[in-house]
Amino acid sequence: MDLNARFQKGFLPMKLAEYYLNENFFIKLIEFPALYNIKTDELYSLNEKGLEIIQNIEEGKTLNIKDKEEKEFINYCLNEGILTTEPQKRIKTLLRQSPIPSLRYLELQITNQCNLRCKHCFVDRDTVHNLRFEKIQKILKEFEQMQGLRVLITGGEPLMHPEFEKINDFIKELPIRKILFTNGVLLNDNILKKLNVEEIQISLDGMKKGHEILRGKGTFDKTIEAIKKAADYGFQVSVATVIHKGNVAEFDELENLIKTMKIREWTVDALTVTGSLKLHQQLWVSPDEAYKIMQSYGFSVEDHPRLEGFGCGTHLLAVLATGQAAFCSFYEDEPIGNIDEGLENVWKRKKQIVLKELECAELNCPFLEECRGGCRFRATVLNRKEKAPDLFKCYQFGRLKP
Repeated sequence: MDLNARFQKGFLPMKLAEYYLNENFFIKLIEFPALYNIKTDELYSLNEKGLEIIQNIEEGKTLNIKDKEEKEFINYCLNEGILTTEPQKRIKTLLRQSPIPSLRYLELQITNQCNLRCKHCFVDRDTVHNLRFEKIQKILKEFEQMQGLRVLITGGEPLMHPEFEKINDFIKELPIRKILFTNGVLLNDNILKKLNVEEIQISLDGMKKGHEILRGKGTFDKTIEAIKKAADYGFQVSVATVIHKGNVAEFDELENLIKTMKIREWTVDALTVTGSLKLHQQLWVSPDEAYKIMQSYGFSVEDHPRLEGFGCGTHLLAVLATGQAAFCSFYEDEPIGNIDEGLENVWKRKKQIVLKELECAELNCPFLEECRGGCRFRATVLNRKEKAPDLFKCYQFGRLKP
């Protein structure tokens, strides 16, 4: 949202020293100067004057506000909870210009170990790998310095990392939004009491029958219990659901169930035929079957503005449990470097997807900027061509008819 375009009327002729930046807000210099709320995931754009005022407030400088627009800006920030008149416990951050495109979202696979054997899993588990705690520290500090917004803590099952308690203690003081991706089975009161994340994403792949076809007997009730418990502890909870043959008839019932729980976001997407799913063809759902579900179910919160002209993954990098870095976790067999080279060095080597180079652009698709070419890994696997359309998205946006 544009912070400078949404001023509230009113005047507060006070000194900047009387205000404090809310402890949940952090300045980020990405493609544009911004304020990021790690608790709500809201991203506010700033103009040069707004940035100067916020920086002065954070540094505790005294400055008289006389200009009408500056007064309105201060008043708006107070109303939004960005500024407060009470001293705040601030985490000190390094402010520097990010690379362009900016690395905003880090998919950090801390382990490839898992307590389940899901039939659609794409993570290679032939050899156990756990990212060392010291390496995780270094990666996350580099990510912070690159003006990162969200770290997605994934696995395998991240709770199985042998040093998870140390990792959890460390991330508490990071000016980054922390999201734990989990199957929910291992979540309990002891973990939830100590967990230092803002959001927990839990996989729920249907009602009892559909979910357990994919994830195994006895997992459904534990997953539902984990979702409810996480919400009761005050965490923002999101749910991710993949479409498979075993759950296509369950979505009405699943939607009704989700409406009874405190869910922030519900992501519904098609399976990608890779990993374990290659051995379970009976679960595959074709694009012309899946699109109606993708159109009709799921809900999301306001997304951040992205760099125009670029496709999926523009602001994302995956770090695997092996220490290799990849375009995203689907591309674990095609690493672009090792994290020992430095996060920024690897990021600058990443080849971005340019929308005008896709076949979608040649076909003059009117939804290209909105769709952003869909999932490029899924499109390549399905069509055996790197620049081909993601047919799931083509059906979803009405470009193809069944």
